[in-house]
Amino acid sequence: MKLFVSDSQQQPVANAGIKVDTAVTITDMSGNAHVAVAPGKCQVVVTAPGYQPAEKIMMIQGDTSVPLELKPAQTQLKTITVYGERQVTLGQMSTHIIGIDQLKRMPVLFGEVDPLKTITLLPGVKNGGDAGAGIYVRGGGPDQNLVLLDGITVYNPNHLLGAFSIFNGDAVNNVEVIKGGMPAEYGGRLSSVIAVTSRDGNKDSLKVSGGIGLISSRLTAEGPLVKGKSSFLISARRTYFDQLAKLIAPDSFRNSGYYFYDINAKVTYDINASNSLALTFYNGKDKFAYAREQESSGRKRNFRADWGNAIAGLTWKQQISKKLHQELSLVYSYFNLGSNVTYDTDGIIFSSGLNDYQIKNDWLYHANDKLFLKAGWQLIRHEFKPGAGETNAGQQEFDAKISKQYGREAAGYLSAGWDVSRLFHVTGGLRVSYFDQVGPTERVIYGEDGVPTGKSEKYNKGVVIARYYYPEPRLGLRYLLAKDASLKLSYTRTVQYLQLATTSAATFPSDLWIPVSKLIKPGIADQVAAGFYQEFPEKGYEFSIETYYKRLQNQVEFKPGAQLLLNQNLEGEMVFGTGRAYGIELLLQKKTGALTGWIGYTLSRTERTFPELNNGKPYPYRYDRTHDLSITANYQLSKKWIFSGVFVYGTGNALTMPNGRFVYNLGYNTKTDEPVLTNIDQYGKVNDYRMPAYHRLDLSFSFTPNPDSKKRFKSNWVFGVYNVYNRMNPYFIYLDVDEEKETIQGKQVTLFPILPSVTWNFNF
Repeated sequence: MKLFVSDSQQQPVANAGIKVDTAVTITDMSGNAHVAVAPGKCQVVVTAPGYQPAEKIMMIQGDTSVPLELKPAQTQLKTITVYGERQVTLGQMSTHIIGIDQLKRMPVLFGEVDPLKTITLLPGVKNGGDAGAGIYVRGGGPDQNLVLLDGITVYNPNHLLGAFSIFNGDAVNNVEVIKGGMPAEYGGRLSSVIAVTSRDGNKDSLKVSGGIGLISSRLTAEGPLVKGKSSFLISARRTYFDQLAKLIAPDSFRNSGYYFYDINAKVTYDINASNSLALTFYNGKDKFAYAREQESSGRKRNFRADWGNAIAGLTWKQQISKKLHQELSLVYSYFNLGSNVTYDTDGIIFSSGLNDYQIKNDWLYHANDKLFLKAGWQLIRHEFKPGAGETNAGQQEFDAKISKQYGREAAGYLSAGWDVSRLFHVTGGLRVSYFDQVGPTERVIYGEDGVPTGKSEKYNKGVVIARYYYPEPRLGLRYLLAKDASLKLSYTRTVQYLQLATTSAATFPSDLWIPVSKLIKPGIADQVAAGFYQEFPEKGYEFSIETYYKRLQNQVEFKPGAQLLLNQNLEGEMVFGTGRAYGIELLLQKKTGALTGWIGYTLSRTERTFPELNNGKPYPYRYDRTHDLSITANYQLSKKWIFSGVFVYGTGNALTMPNGRFVYNLGYNTKTDEPVLTNIDQYGKVNDYRMPAYHRLDLSFSFTPNPDSKKRFKSNWVFGVYNVYNRMNPYFIYLDVDEEKETIQGKQVTLFPILPSVTWNFNF
């Protein structure tokens, strides 16, 4: 028997517990579950946190599909027993799923609902600070997270250099974060899986919703294409920083500005009870412009940059039998960035990007209520555009094109979950991954010492330049100590074949994806994690403590001042090393009642070791954060008012600062009869200095004027304050030199002070 669990808006409910007589299971991310039952009369009970339980008595005469709808729980009148695999009984560890209702209640910058910013409040997941573009999971880098939208890889999930993510809250159903014990169906990244699932459109009636905020507006339309069988959803948003700048900026800056837009669309079609199709589309772009005319000379200076993603995916889901299910997907993903700098008649144009073409197939077989098997494969064709530039200086023109690079990535996996006994569960799997770099391209030749020889060689189309393949074993164990307590242990090996080339010295914007090669080896991570989980169902609390140790091989850093753009010899700018990360994560959640939320704390250490850096000794990774604390709270004050608050505290980021400075005599200027001097900074250990601690309090209030209204048109207001006590958190630190007093002082730059926001949301 197949069951589909949804809410009142026809959106899938993930992780809903289902009990059919004595058989127990849980819904997947699409709200589907499969239960093997004998023909005859049976009782179906469905429960999920935040919803009223649903019960249904039905006659089963054969394989059938049963839709079940859950209604929101308005008040918590009594304790509800949630059947199925809770966090305590779930075989998977280090996993969190956050629904859109919870996401919308979190206070965020400028009132923009942001799944990626919300998950950084979980233990073990960190960001780089205000407007930090990266997410750092258990000591990994920002390029070591597999970010997915409906199973499609997203290479740049950020707007405004990381202040916002590309995921529009109106189009999102939930977000799942896997930090450890990664299932075998996932690979290609070392640290985590961040899987965002978009909403299906309403299959019964046309609905329109949206919101108007201080910096952006958004609009969503959804409804049936064929009532009861097919639906569409399209959601768009745009900021108006650029329009505000035109109103308040001086005339000399009127042509400057910044804005971003994105469009999400999804079409679903149920062919029959066993087959369905889903089409996902996303397109988004950031555009930045700076233009100014010098009053003294009349010369014009312009800088323009744009970057963005476009993705599309078609998925066919098929229930072959009551035990066997398969999904087949065709996927396209595109990321591009470019910049244009002109000064009168002189100009430089730069662009780079990455194209992916992918096909993947996944199979799920429920042998019985104690054993399931998963298997699948995927093929990806990568096309890298590492840089193309054009220079126009008066009458002279220069066209510099760096050779494109191509890669082929493939993987196959097999995994199983087995209830060995009532108390003991085992999840195991093996993933085998493969990557080769192929022509046509041109490659710089290196000597045995790793130094470029000054020569290069060309490879024709399809010729293999470098080839790698690795087994990636996965193992998870769960043992029930009692009804509401368990222990878990996992081991995971992951391999990554793509690197993100970034450096603070690179021209904006600077993201540049490159493949492994003869010189660049694949990154490898081995992680062991263990955890204890305890539930207190009578009070609605859940507690967990996890510890982990991760070893990283073949890590990449770029030399200080590395030239990443328009550089055919990019490998020569790299150094290679290892890393390790270890820590303890605590999480206390309250999931029911008027007050809900969580407290998360992480005590951790992250190190890197490179022979060419820090005299070969280990040093703290830039985003090593010894202490990391987050507190979230949602309180239902009344039917009209909901209060939300977030407090975060973290040890300051590590950075390298000079420990001395001396004056060096370059020579003598005969015209001025003065010596030519320059200042040279002296550096000691790498990342031996800490920024001040980061902490911040955010508050928001949601007001619904008529919560019991039966009218079709409904609206609510969200009032928020970001950084309530105006903490001056450091964005970066620079050195200020006073020549007269002969003193040097470090000064910090703060990005976001206290910022109020107001958003009006509506739907009809």
